[in-house]
Amino acid sequence: MIFQDGTGGIQIIIITLVLILGSILIFKIGLVVTKAQEKTNMKWVAASFGIQFGIILFISLPLSMSSFEEGPPGGIIVLVIIFSALIVTNVINIIHKIGIKRSFVITLMIIAPISFAMAILFSGGGVLR
Repeated sequence: MIFQDGTGGIQIIIITLVLILGSILIFKIGLVVTKAQEKTNMKWVAASFGIQFGIILFISLPLSMSSFEEGPPGGIIVLVIIFSALIVTNVINIIHKIGIKRSFVITLMIIAPISFAMAILFSGGGVLR
């Protein structure tokens, strides 16, 4: 569906990739700022981010597959984002062992770019629609 009408398929993919790579960079900066001691090299940061992105994708995928004509209601979207943020906070804490408060700070830093990337992926012109 992304290439059917010929309008901006490549631009959507590029914007999504930039958002994801920017999120990884913000995640790495967040680990440095919060003085994480374990698994802070780029390989672990990218793997950890991939796990987080996969979890958020898994949680929010039913919303994109649902039969809402105009998209899911805003309240449901907010609840899914909050639920995803809590799970991602715990995943960051488990992998990098920096404490729940510092993990929450990092989650707040990366939740906006991830949410925008998911919105683009799940939109009508996105890859997963």
